[in-house]
Amino acid sequence: MRRKIPAMRRADPGCGDFEKVEFIASDGNMMKERNRNDLIHLRRVQLTRAAYKVVGEKGYSDFTIKDIAREAGLSTGLVHYYFKNKEDLLFKLLKGMNANLKSDLGKALSALEDPREKLLAFCNEAFDLVHKEKAYFSVLVDFLAQINRNKRLRQAMAKLFQSYRDEIEAILQEGMAKGIFAVKDVRFTSVTIVSLIQENIFQHLIDQEAFDYSAYTEKTKKQIFALVMKDS
Repeated sequence: MRRKIPAMRRADPGCGDFEKVEFIASDGNMMKERNRNDLIHLRRVQLTRAAYKVVGEKGYSDFTIKDIAREAGLSTGLVHYYFKNKEDLLFKLLKGMNANLKSDLGKALSALEDPREKLLAFCNEAFDLVHKEKAYFSVLVDFLAQINRNKRLRQAMAKLFQSYRDEIEAILQEGMAKGIFAVKDVRFTSVTIVSLIQENIFQHLIDQEAFDYSAYTEKTKKQIFALVMKDS
């Protein structure tokens, strides 16, 4: 009985070339997809930066999608392609800003081993944002004004503050394990520390003439360390 040889396995002199062409075509499609993804990422970054500037200058209530398009140098239709509406834009802007802040904080802490240095670095990073990221707080104040009417934004803000409390808790736990910190209630202490930092920042934003921000942040850092140090 004669055995049938599958078509794919026959000794066709052109078979190898055909497979090579298929591979090249596949590789070309992958390259196109990669380029498309790169373009999407580039457009998102471009629009997010434009939104960051516009919302910081005009506030959430007064900016329009046209303002974002004009700032980015793109069409209004393209803005709508990436963001469904103002709420979607605001949410993604907040998400991106928070990711950047957490990344910067992570970099600042990763090089440190002493929990005291980590706690100080956390405080410094938070307090210095007022000077380094002025537009961020202008946008953040607008976000806070929206959270009671916007569940999605409220959840995003809650997640952000939770991540800060978790970071502080991790530092406190490490300090306690090393016999450096003495904290009875880690959760309460982390909430207190984040609250002290936030209160200084927001009071300064509301009334910059009310107190000497630099002097008060130094006092606040001493107060924070007094809460956690074993020999205080």
